[in-house]
Amino acid sequence: MKGITNLQCIFMLFILCIVRLGFCVPQNKDDVTNTTSNPTVDQSKGIEKYSAAEMCSKYSQLIYKYKNDSTLIDDEEVLNEAKGCYNNNSTILKRLTSNFDVKRAAPREFPHMALLGYSKYPRDDTWACSGSLISNRWILSTAGCERLGNTTVVQWARLGGLNYSSETDDARPTDYQIDQRIVHPDFRKPSLYNDIALFHLDQDVEFSSYVRPMCLNADPNWQSSASQIVISTGWGPILDDKSMSLDLLKVSLDIISADLCKSNYYASIAGRKQLMHGIVEDSMICAGDVSGEKDICGGIAGSSLQVVHANHACMYTQVGVLSAGKGQCPKKDSPDIYTRVSKFLPWIEQIVWPKSG
Repeated sequence: MKGITNLQCIFMLFILCIVRLGFCVPQNKDDVTNTTSNPTVDQSKGIEKYSAAEMCSKYSQLIYKYKNDSTLIDDEEVLNEAKGCYNNNSTILKRLTSNFDVKRAAPREFPHMALLGYSKYPRDDTWACSGSLISNRWILSTAGCERLGNTTVVQWARLGGLNYSSETDDARPTDYQIDQRIVHPDFRKPSLYNDIALFHLDQDVEFSSYVRPMCLNADPNWQSSASQIVISTGWGPILDDKSMSLDLLKVSLDIISADLCKSNYYASIAGRKQLMHGIVEDSMICAGDVSGEKDICGGIAGSSLQVVHANHACMYTQVGVLSAGKGQCPKKDSPDIYTRVSKFLPWIEQIVWPKSG
Protein backbone atom coordinates (compact mmCIF):
# COMPACT_ATOMS: atom_id res chain seq x y z
CA MET A 1 0.00 0.00 0.00
CA LYS A 2 2.87 2.32 0.77
CA GLY A 3 4.19 1.85 -2.78
CA ILE A 4 0.80 2.68 -4.25
CA THR A 5 0.58 5.85 -2.14
CA ASN A 6 3.97 7.00 -3.38
CA LEU A 7 2.93 6.41 -6.99
CA GLN A 8 -0.27 8.38 -6.42
CA CYS A 9 1.73 11.30 -5.03
CA ILE A 10 4.10 11.28 -7.96
CA PHE A 11 1.16 11.18 -10.38
CA MET A 12 -0.56 14.12 -8.66
CA LEU A 13 2.66 16.15 -8.76
CA PHE A 14 2.97 15.37 -12.47
CA ILE A 15 -0.60 16.59 -13.13
CA LEU A 16 0.07 19.81 -11.19
CA CYS A 17 3.23 20.34 -13.20
CA ILE A 18 1.29 20.02 -16.47
CA VAL A 19 -1.55 22.30 -15.45
CA ARG A 20 0.33 25.03 -13.63
CA LEU A 21 3.79 25.04 -15.15
CA GLY A 22 3.13 24.30 -18.79
CA PHE A 23 4.60 20.79 -19.08
CA CYS A 24 7.43 21.80 -16.75
CA VAL A 25 9.20 23.55 -19.63
CA PRO A 26 9.84 27.30 -19.25
CA GLN A 27 7.86 29.19 -21.86
CA ASN A 28 9.41 32.24 -23.50
CA LYS A 29 7.37 34.12 -26.06
CA ASP A 30 10.53 35.71 -27.40
CA ASP A 31 11.62 32.30 -28.69
CA VAL A 32 8.77 32.11 -31.17
CA THR A 33 10.14 32.24 -34.71
CA ASN A 34 8.38 34.52 -37.17
CA THR A 35 7.78 32.80 -40.48
CA THR A 36 7.04 33.93 -44.01
CA SER A 37 5.70 32.04 -47.00
CA ASN A 38 7.58 28.78 -47.49
CA PRO A 39 9.82 29.48 -44.48
CA THR A 40 13.07 27.72 -43.75
CA VAL A 41 13.59 26.99 -40.07
CA ASP A 42 16.76 28.50 -38.66
CA GLN A 43 18.15 25.41 -36.99
CA SER A 44 21.46 27.16 -36.35
CA LYS A 45 20.13 28.98 -33.27
CA GLY A 46 22.47 28.29 -30.39
CA ILE A 47 25.19 26.81 -32.61
CA GLU A 48 28.41 28.81 -32.55
CA LYS A 49 29.78 29.18 -36.05
CA TYR A 50 32.04 31.29 -38.21
CA SER A 51 30.26 33.66 -40.56
CA ALA A 52 30.55 33.54 -44.33
CA ALA A 53 32.04 37.04 -44.20
CA GLU A 54 34.80 35.89 -41.83
CA MET A 55 35.65 32.95 -44.06
CA CYS A 56 35.57 35.12 -47.17
CA SER A 57 38.18 37.38 -45.61
CA LYS A 58 40.28 34.35 -44.73
CA TYR A 59 40.07 32.88 -48.22
CA SER A 60 40.99 36.22 -49.76
CA GLN A 61 44.45 35.80 -48.24
CA LEU A 62 45.02 32.92 -50.66
CA ILE A 63 45.25 35.52 -53.41
CA TYR A 64 48.35 37.18 -52.06
CA LYS A 65 51.72 36.28 -50.66
CA TYR A 66 53.45 38.09 -47.84
CA LYS A 67 56.77 39.84 -48.34
CA ASN A 68 59.06 41.38 -45.75
CA ASP A 69 59.47 45.13 -46.06
CA SER A 70 62.76 46.29 -44.50
CA THR A 71 61.50 49.87 -44.32
CA LEU A 72 58.88 48.92 -41.76
CA ILE A 73 59.45 48.48 -38.04
CA ASP A 74 60.28 44.90 -37.00
CA ASP A 75 60.33 43.73 -40.61
CA GLU A 76 56.55 43.76 -40.72
CA GLU A 77 55.10 41.61 -43.48
CA VAL A 78 52.83 43.24 -46.02
CA LEU A 79 50.51 41.97 -48.74
CA ASN A 80 51.88 43.14 -52.01
CA GLU A 81 51.89 40.53 -54.73
CA ALA A 82 49.12 38.45 -56.25
CA LYS A 83 49.73 34.73 -56.67
CA GLY A 84 48.92 34.27 -60.35
CA CYS A 85 45.20 34.93 -60.01
CA TYR A 86 42.90 36.07 -62.78
CA ASN A 87 42.39 39.72 -61.87
CA ASN A 88 38.70 40.23 -62.58
CA ASN A 89 38.74 43.82 -61.33
CA SER A 90 41.29 44.98 -63.90
CA THR A 91 40.15 42.92 -66.88
CA ILE A 92 36.51 41.89 -66.65
CA LEU A 93 35.10 45.26 -65.71
CA LYS A 94 36.99 47.12 -68.43
CA ARG A 95 36.18 44.57 -71.10
CA LEU A 96 32.56 43.96 -70.15
CA THR A 97 31.12 47.40 -69.56
CA SER A 98 28.44 46.64 -72.15
CA ASN A 99 27.96 43.04 -70.94
CA PHE A 100 28.98 39.98 -72.94
CA ASP A 101 27.58 37.00 -74.76
CA VAL A 102 28.20 33.38 -73.86
CA LYS A 103 31.94 32.76 -73.82
CA ARG A 104 34.38 30.15 -72.64
CA ALA A 105 35.81 30.90 -69.22
CA ALA A 106 39.51 31.73 -69.08
CA PRO A 107 42.01 29.70 -67.04
CA ARG A 108 41.84 30.61 -63.33
CA GLU A 109 38.93 32.99 -63.98
CA PHE A 110 36.37 31.05 -61.90
CA PRO A 111 38.46 28.80 -59.62
CA HIS A 112 35.46 28.00 -57.43
CA MET A 113 33.48 26.16 -60.10
CA ALA A 114 32.85 22.44 -59.64
CA LEU A 115 31.58 19.86 -62.12
CA LEU A 116 29.50 17.08 -60.53
CA GLY A 117 29.58 13.44 -61.66
CA TYR A 118 27.29 10.47 -61.03
CA SER A 119 29.19 7.25 -61.78
CA LYS A 120 31.20 4.94 -59.55
CA TYR A 121 34.33 6.27 -61.22
CA PRO A 122 34.84 9.69 -62.90
CA ARG A 123 33.69 9.46 -66.53
CA ASP A 124 33.06 12.12 -69.15
CA ASP A 125 29.54 10.89 -69.87
CA THR A 126 28.24 11.24 -66.31
CA TRP A 127 29.05 14.89 -65.57
CA ALA A 128 25.60 16.46 -65.25
CA CYS A 129 25.51 19.27 -62.66
CA SER A 130 27.51 22.27 -61.53
CA GLY A 131 28.39 23.49 -58.07
CA SER A 132 30.70 25.94 -56.34
CA LEU A 133 33.50 25.37 -53.84
CA ILE A 134 32.82 27.34 -50.64
CA SER A 135 35.38 25.78 -48.26
CA ASN A 136 38.15 23.19 -48.23
CA ARG A 137 35.55 20.40 -47.97
CA TRP A 138 32.15 21.65 -49.14
CA ILE A 139 30.43 22.18 -52.49
CA LEU A 140 27.29 24.33 -52.73
CA SER A 141 24.72 23.23 -55.30
CA THR A 142 21.00 22.56 -55.62
CA ALA A 143 18.91 19.84 -54.02
CA GLY A 144 18.00 18.66 -57.50
CA CYS A 145 21.65 17.77 -58.10
CA GLU A 146 21.74 15.31 -55.22
CA ARG A 147 20.50 12.58 -57.55
CA LEU A 148 20.57 11.84 -61.26
CA GLY A 149 17.12 10.41 -61.90
CA ASN A 150 15.64 8.60 -58.92
CA THR A 151 18.53 6.42 -57.80
CA THR A 152 22.06 7.52 -58.69
CA VAL A 153 23.45 9.96 -56.13
CA VAL A 154 26.18 12.47 -56.91
CA GLN A 155 29.59 10.83 -56.45
CA TRP A 156 32.30 13.19 -57.71
CA ALA A 157 33.29 16.83 -57.83
CA ARG A 158 35.87 17.95 -60.37
CA LEU A 159 37.68 21.16 -59.42
CA GLY A 160 40.12 23.26 -61.42
CA GLY A 161 38.75 22.18 -64.79
CA LEU A 162 37.70 24.01 -67.95
CA ASN A 163 37.04 21.58 -70.82
CA TYR A 164 36.34 18.27 -69.11
CA SER A 165 37.46 16.15 -72.06
CA SER A 166 40.67 18.05 -72.82
CA GLU A 167 44.14 17.38 -71.47
CA THR A 168 45.82 20.26 -73.29
CA ASP A 169 44.00 23.34 -71.97
CA ASP A 170 45.49 25.49 -69.21
CA ALA A 171 43.64 23.82 -66.36
CA ARG A 172 44.46 21.70 -63.29
CA PRO A 173 41.49 19.33 -62.91
CA THR A 174 41.34 17.17 -59.80
CA ASP A 175 38.52 14.78 -58.90
CA TYR A 176 37.27 14.54 -55.33
CA GLN A 177 34.87 11.90 -54.08
CA ILE A 178 31.69 13.07 -52.37
CA ASP A 179 31.00 11.19 -49.14
CA GLN A 180 28.10 13.16 -47.70
CA ARG A 181 25.08 14.86 -49.24
CA ILE A 182 22.90 17.27 -47.26
CA VAL A 183 19.70 18.47 -48.91
CA HIS A 184 17.83 21.35 -47.30
CA PRO A 185 15.19 19.79 -45.01
CA ASP A 186 12.36 21.89 -46.47
CA PHE A 187 12.97 20.91 -50.10
CA ARG A 188 10.13 18.92 -51.68
CA LYS A 189 9.99 17.80 -55.32
CA PRO A 190 8.76 19.02 -57.77
CA SER A 191 8.72 22.36 -55.98
CA LEU A 192 11.61 24.76 -56.58
CA TYR A 193 11.39 26.25 -53.09
CA ASN A 194 14.39 25.66 -50.78
CA ASP A 195 16.26 24.06 -53.69
CA ILE A 196 19.72 24.02 -52.18
CA ALA A 197 22.19 21.37 -51.01
CA LEU A 198 25.70 20.86 -49.65
CA PHE A 199 28.04 18.08 -50.76
CA HIS A 200 30.99 17.07 -48.57
CA LEU A 201 34.30 15.95 -50.05
CA ASP A 202 36.23 13.00 -48.66
CA GLN A 203 39.49 14.96 -48.36
CA ASP A 204 40.73 18.51 -48.03
CA VAL A 205 41.04 20.47 -51.25
CA GLU A 206 44.50 21.72 -52.17
CA PHE A 207 44.06 25.41 -52.96
CA SER A 208 45.88 27.11 -55.82
CA SER A 209 45.24 29.84 -58.37
CA TYR A 210 43.17 27.21 -60.23
CA VAL A 211 41.13 26.05 -57.22
CA ARG A 212 39.88 28.44 -54.57
CA PRO A 213 36.61 28.96 -52.61
CA MET A 214 34.24 31.78 -53.44
CA CYS A 215 32.47 34.17 -51.08
CA LEU A 216 28.75 34.04 -50.27
CA ASN A 217 26.39 36.99 -50.31
CA ALA A 218 24.95 37.86 -46.90
CA ASP A 219 22.73 40.78 -47.90
CA PRO A 220 19.09 39.58 -47.95
CA ASN A 221 18.07 42.69 -49.88
CA TRP A 222 20.69 42.35 -52.61
CA GLN A 223 19.71 43.71 -56.00
CA SER A 224 22.11 44.28 -58.86
CA SER A 225 23.19 47.86 -59.44
CA ALA A 226 23.88 49.57 -62.75
CA SER A 227 27.62 49.28 -62.11
CA GLN A 228 27.54 45.54 -61.39
CA ILE A 229 27.85 42.81 -63.96
CA VAL A 230 25.91 39.71 -62.93
CA ILE A 231 27.61 36.59 -64.29
CA SER A 232 26.33 33.04 -64.59
CA THR A 233 28.88 30.23 -64.94
CA GLY A 234 28.44 26.54 -65.61
CA TRP A 235 28.74 23.74 -68.14
CA GLY A 236 25.29 24.29 -69.64
CA PRO A 237 24.26 23.74 -73.28
CA ILE A 238 24.68 26.55 -75.78
CA LEU A 239 22.75 25.00 -78.68
CA ASP A 240 19.14 23.94 -79.13
CA ASP A 241 20.12 20.27 -79.20
CA LYS A 242 20.56 20.59 -75.40
CA SER A 243 23.93 18.82 -75.48
CA MET A 244 26.09 19.94 -72.59
CA SER A 245 29.10 22.07 -73.38
CA LEU A 246 32.47 20.49 -72.73
CA ASP A 247 33.73 23.92 -71.69
CA LEU A 248 33.06 25.98 -68.61
CA LEU A 249 30.94 28.87 -69.90
CA LYS A 250 30.18 32.38 -68.67
CA VAL A 251 27.49 34.88 -69.60
CA SER A 252 26.34 38.20 -68.19
CA LEU A 253 22.64 38.34 -67.35
CA ASP A 254 19.97 40.80 -66.31
CA ILE A 255 17.97 40.48 -63.11
CA ILE A 256 14.33 39.91 -64.11
CA SER A 257 11.33 41.07 -62.09
CA ALA A 258 9.43 38.49 -60.06
CA ASP A 259 6.16 39.25 -61.87
CA LEU A 260 7.64 38.66 -65.32
CA CYS A 261 9.40 35.55 -64.09
CA LYS A 262 6.21 34.13 -62.57
CA SER A 263 4.10 34.77 -65.67
CA ASN A 264 6.70 33.04 -67.81
CA TYR A 265 6.71 29.86 -65.71
CA TYR A 266 2.96 29.82 -65.08
CA ALA A 267 2.41 29.38 -68.80
CA SER A 268 2.99 25.64 -68.34
CA ILE A 269 1.41 23.07 -66.01
CA ALA A 270 4.86 21.90 -64.90
CA GLY A 271 5.80 25.47 -64.04
CA ARG A 272 2.68 25.93 -61.92
CA LYS A 273 3.50 22.75 -59.98
CA GLN A 274 7.04 23.97 -59.37
CA LEU A 275 5.94 27.41 -58.21
CA MET A 276 2.64 26.95 -56.39
CA HIS A 277 3.27 30.09 -54.33
CA GLY A 278 4.78 32.13 -57.13
CA ILE A 279 8.25 33.65 -56.99
CA VAL A 280 9.24 34.13 -53.34
CA GLU A 281 11.62 37.04 -53.67
CA ASP A 282 13.44 36.59 -50.35
CA SER A 283 14.57 33.11 -51.42
CA MET A 284 14.67 33.31 -55.23
CA ILE A 285 16.30 35.40 -57.96
CA CYS A 286 15.26 35.46 -61.61
CA ALA A 287 17.95 36.19 -64.19
CA GLY A 288 18.03 36.14 -67.97
CA ASP A 289 18.56 38.32 -71.00
CA VAL A 290 15.91 40.96 -71.66
CA SER A 291 17.03 41.24 -75.30
CA GLY A 292 16.69 37.51 -75.93
CA GLU A 293 20.07 37.40 -77.65
CA LYS A 294 22.16 35.47 -75.14
CA ASP A 295 21.99 32.82 -72.44
CA ILE A 296 23.40 29.37 -71.71
CA CYS A 297 20.14 27.77 -72.86
CA GLY A 298 18.93 27.41 -69.31
CA GLY A 299 22.29 26.14 -68.09
CA ILE A 300 22.49 23.09 -65.86
CA ALA A 301 21.38 22.97 -62.25
CA GLY A 302 23.90 24.18 -59.70
CA SER A 303 25.42 26.85 -61.94
CA SER A 304 26.61 29.90 -60.02
CA LEU A 305 25.19 33.43 -60.25
CA GLN A 306 27.83 35.87 -59.03
CA VAL A 307 29.23 39.37 -59.02
CA VAL A 308 32.81 40.56 -58.74
CA HIS A 309 33.68 40.96 -55.05
CA ALA A 310 33.66 44.59 -54.00
CA ASN A 311 36.72 44.38 -51.74
CA HIS A 312 38.84 41.36 -52.69
CA ALA A 313 40.67 41.19 -56.01
CA CYS A 314 40.29 38.04 -58.10
CA MET A 315 37.26 36.90 -56.09
CA TYR A 316 33.52 36.67 -56.60
CA THR A 317 30.45 36.80 -54.39
CA GLN A 318 27.84 34.15 -55.10
CA VAL A 319 24.29 35.48 -54.96
CA GLY A 320 22.41 32.54 -56.47
CA VAL A 321 22.45 28.85 -57.40
CA LEU A 322 20.65 27.81 -60.57
CA SER A 323 17.52 25.91 -59.64
CA ALA A 324 15.56 25.83 -62.90
CA GLY A 325 16.10 26.95 -66.46
CA LYS A 326 13.54 27.15 -69.21
CA GLY A 327 15.81 25.02 -71.35
CA GLN A 328 15.39 27.38 -74.28
CA CYS A 329 18.23 28.97 -76.16
CA PRO A 330 18.30 32.76 -76.37
CA LYS A 331 14.67 33.80 -76.07
CA LYS A 332 13.35 37.11 -74.87
CA ASP A 333 11.86 37.18 -71.36
CA SER A 334 12.71 33.54 -70.66
CA PRO A 335 14.54 33.79 -67.33
CA ASP A 336 16.13 31.16 -65.15
CA ILE A 337 15.35 30.80 -61.44
CA TYR A 338 18.19 30.87 -58.94
CA THR A 339 18.00 30.00 -55.25
CA ARG A 340 18.96 33.14 -53.30
CA VAL A 341 22.03 32.25 -51.23
CA SER A 342 21.55 34.87 -48.48
CA LYS A 343 18.24 33.30 -47.40
CA PHE A 344 19.98 30.06 -46.51
CA LEU A 345 23.21 31.43 -45.06
CA PRO A 346 22.48 30.46 -41.41
CA TRP A 347 21.83 26.88 -42.53
CA ILE A 348 25.01 26.83 -44.63
CA GLU A 349 27.19 28.35 -41.90
CA GLN A 350 26.18 25.89 -39.19
CA ILE A 351 27.11 22.93 -41.42
CA VAL A 352 30.21 24.25 -43.15
CA TRP A 353 31.86 26.42 -40.49
CA PRO A 354 30.90 25.30 -36.96
CA LYS A 355 33.32 26.42 -34.25
CA SER A 356 33.07 23.10 -32.45
CA GLY A 357 33.15 19.54 -33.65
